[in-house]
Amino acid sequence: MAQEATMTVEEAKVLFETYEHKSEIFNKKRELDSMQVYLQKLDDLLPKIQDSSYYYRADLIRGSVLTRSTQSDEAMKVLLKATEFFKLQEDYKNYYRGRYKVGICYYYGNRRNRAKEAMTDVYNNKQYVGEDMATSALANIGAANIEIGMIQKDTSYFYDAIKKFKTTISINQKNKNYTKLASNYSLLAESYNQLKNREKALQLLDSALYFAKKDKNLGQEGFAFIKKANIYMYKKQYKRAQKMLDAAVKIYRNADDDPSLRYAYLEKKRVYMKMGAYKEASLTGDSIVSLFVKTYDKRFADGISKMETKYKTAEKEREILKQRADIAEKELLLQKRQYQIYAVLGLALLILILGYVFYNQQKLKNAQLIKENKLKVALKEVETQNKLQEQRLRISRDLHDNIGAQLSFIISSIDNLKYASKDTSDEFKDKLSYISEFTSATIDQLRDTIWAMNKDEILLTDLQSRTLAFIEKAKVAKQQIKFKFNNEVTSEVQFSALQGMHLFRVIQEAINNSLKYANASLVTIDFKEENKQLIINIKDDGIGFEKETVQLGNGLYNMQKRMDEIDAEIQVNSKPSAGTEIVVKYTI
Repeated sequence: MAQEATMTVEEAKVLFETYEHKSEIFNKKRELDSMQVYLQKLDDLLPKIQDSSYYYRADLIRGSVLTRSTQSDEAMKVLLKATEFFKLQEDYKNYYRGRYKVGICYYYGNRRNRAKEAMTDVYNNKQYVGEDMATSALANIGAANIEIGMIQKDTSYFYDAIKKFKTTISINQKNKNYTKLASNYSLLAESYNQLKNREKALQLLDSALYFAKKDKNLGQEGFAFIKKANIYMYKKQYKRAQKMLDAAVKIYRNADDDPSLRYAYLEKKRVYMKMGAYKEASLTGDSIVSLFVKTYDKRFADGISKMETKYKTAEKEREILKQRADIAEKELLLQKRQYQIYAVLGLALLILILGYVFYNQQKLKNAQLIKENKLKVALKEVETQNKLQEQRLRISRDLHDNIGAQLSFIISSIDNLKYASKDTSDEFKDKLSYISEFTSATIDQLRDTIWAMNKDEILLTDLQSRTLAFIEKAKVAKQQIKFKFNNEVTSEVQFSALQGMHLFRVIQEAINNSLKYANASLVTIDFKEENKQLIINIKDDGIGFEKETVQLGNGLYNMQKRMDEIDAEIQVNSKPSAGTEIVVKYTI
């Protein structure tokens, strides 16, 4: 600190750039502790430099530290504010550098499409960021393509990823960038693995291990071991897979990397289950539970409490600003009446002119104050909505990461009990199977809820895609039933998350009823548009029923209730031996 007090501003700027460069090197190697040390050094130099541009450059490092610390919400706020500053300053080098970090933050937050958009933006403007960052952006596009391809089951994404990784490997080999090469080879191997070319994937993973060891990058080394183990499991070479996973567990335990260690344990448990070593699998499951207990920090409950507190605070501030606006309007009215009195009393022309000028100045000032207060009210409302949206995303992520993982562990534990309880009664095993199926259904419902929560708006195409995915599952469960899907809607229709979720649940319930009760051979789902109304028709050719003589169950009652909540109409048409038709009408 004494040295910084005596140095000049120019010396402080030179030192700042040195620390900034070292911070980025540690960021590439994911060495969080070293990043935090150099971030503190940057913050210590800012009072000496007194330059907003350097402040936001430090914030780009701060955003990376928050991202690596799994504080994606806070990281995104810091990074978006910094990139907006550089955009206004037309500092495109730091703007696209910030866009790259925003893409990394989206990737950590499981928003792969948004991450891909940001990285594509960086790569298309690579003249501002240089070859190294442009190459990393291209590799991240490839990584996003792998996961999108896995979700959409579209092999074209894997071929595109292979093309991009080959390009990045060529560049990084030329520059001897071993840190990037280890990651590039691992991801290239995963692309071939998804295309079921296991031998090619194993060769590439050996290259990844070579460069990871050469760069002393333990994280990439452990990742390559896990991927090799995964391939050996496909090949049923369980002993070799176990050996790879033991090496990964040792690396991550020494590095105190709990998330990666949990991933290694999960894969290890899968190997034991494949080998029929249920006792070892159960012990490994206990290790996974211990890690969950260690890392769970009540973020779900704390997030709700924090959201409610911030929302109430924002409401109070908005009321104060409204009161100020009302006071300003009353003062303006009082001032106007005073001047009217002056006019009636017949003050001298000079005084009248001066009063008139003063009045107009005050009027403009008060009008400006009113506008400013209204603007502040609007900004506060926008800020509140943004904070609520951030908390909603955080809650959905916690539902996925914590509750989803714990439900999966319950299913795994029940399966262990089924295998371990060989002498128990069939009734007990049937109950275990029912609990397992019920938990699996709960996971599906949880995923549907997270799907809706993660979207500000749901397009009709999203709803149709979700419906088609559900139909594919139904085909597997009821292979004797055929499905027909028609879409005649040409308009772009969008819903709120609540509306989209209610419509999907009604479609889901209608199809389920046809599968369970109708004894149908064909189920038809039609999307139409008539008289500015979206019409969804779910029809089967089953046994039907007499509406006047059959008491409607909870399913049809819940469907009616859901449609009432979004101001939609629902009709149930059915006759014995004539099938059943569910018609939903939603005003566009």
